[in-house]
Amino acid sequence: MSATTAHSHSVPINIVSGTRSTDPADFPVISAQQEMWRFTPVAKLEPLEAAEFSEAQVKVAAPADVAVRTTNAPGRYVPTDRIAATTWSRTPSVTEVSISPEAVLNEPVKIDVALNGAVAQFVRVVIAAGMHSQAAVELTFTGQGSGGAIIELQADAGAHVTFTHLTEMSSKSTLVVHVPAFLGRDAVLRSHTLTLGGGLVRIVPTVHYEGPGADAQLSGAFIAGPGHHVEHRTLADHTVANCRSHVAYKGVLSGTREEPARSVWIGDVLIHSAATGTDTYELNRNLVMNEFARADSVPNLEIETGDIAGAGHASATGRLDDEQVFYLMSRGVDRTTATSLIVAGFFDDLLAVVPSEECANRVRERLAQVLA
Repeated sequence: MSATTAHSHSVPINIVSGTRSTDPADFPVISAQQEMWRFTPVAKLEPLEAAEFSEAQVKVAAPADVAVRTTNAPGRYVPTDRIAATTWSRTPSVTEVSISPEAVLNEPVKIDVALNGAVAQFVRVVIAAGMHSQAAVELTFTGQGSGGAIIELQADAGAHVTFTHLTEMSSKSTLVVHVPAFLGRDAVLRSHTLTLGGGLVRIVPTVHYEGPGADAQLSGAFIAGPGHHVEHRTLADHTVANCRSHVAYKGVLSGTREEPARSVWIGDVLIHSAATGTDTYELNRNLVMNEFARADSVPNLEIETGDIAGAGHASATGRLDDEQVFYLMSRGVDRTTATSLIVAGFFDDLLAVVPSEECANRVRERLAQVLA
C-alpha cells in the first residue's frame, strides 16, 4: 500500500460504560450525533425499528454430542445499544446449541440464517461449549431482507471454540449482528469474521473474560463493493488477570461514482485495573481500490494498570502500490492479473487460517467479482 496512517482517539468506550438493558426504550433514539452511531448511515436502521417484524428461521446441522433446542433462556448477554435491545426484545425464543463437556467434534456445527422477508427479521442464538470441549461452528447470513441478530458464544473452562461467521447480503439489505463471547478459565476462542458486503452490515464482536488464562483471537476479512457499507466494532473487555486478545481485520473497498463503498472498523480494548498480565494487540489494514471508496479506522486502547505483558495497536489505509503493479507488469503480467495477485496476497494470511475452505473460497470468489 502506498499510503499509511495510524491514529487513535481518547473517546470513552461507551459500549462498556453506557446503559445495559433489554428494553429499547432505555436507550436514546439513534442519532448520528452519538459516538456509537456517528459512522453509521442511521436512516438505513429504520426497518429494524418498524412496528412490523418476524422471527427469522434458523437451520442447524449438528454432529453427535451437540444438543439443539428452542428455549426462552435469557443467556448471559445484556444489550448495550438500542438495536441490540430491540433484537433481544423481539426474539422470545432462542435457538440453543449445547456442546457436551469433554466432547471433541469431528465435524463443524453449521448454522444458516436467510433473511428474505418483507419485514425485518430477528434471531437469537446461544452457542454453549462445555468444559474442555473442542468444537468448530460455522454461521452464515445471506439474503436480501433486513434483520438483527444476537449470536452469543459461551466457552466454559478449558473449552476450545473455532467460530467462522460468513455474511453476504444484498446492497438493499440492513443487518446488525452482535456477537458477545464469554470465556471461562483457560478457554480459547478463534473467531473468523468474513463479511462480503451489504447495504448496511454492522457486526459487533465482543469478548468478556470470566476466568484467568483465557485466549481470544479475532480475525476478519471484509469486502465492500458498490453501494455497500460494512462496519465492524470489536471489543476486548479485560476484567481478569493473565488473559490474551489479538485482533486483526483487513478490508478491500471498491465503489463507483453512483454507488460509493464505505467501511468502518472500530477496535476497542479496555484493560481494567484487576487485569494484570494482559497481553493484547489489535491491527486493521484497508486497501482502497479507487476514489469512490472510503475506509475509517479507529483503534482505541484504555489501560488502567501498568502491570501488563503487552498492549498495542496499528492502523493503515492506502491504495495499491504502483511499484508492485509495475514490477509484475515488467515481467509480462497484465495489469488486471497483477492487481488480482496483489489483493489476493493482501488477504492470504487471514484466509489461510480459516478452517472452512468453503468459506475462504467464497471470499476469494467475491473478491474476483469486485475487482472485475
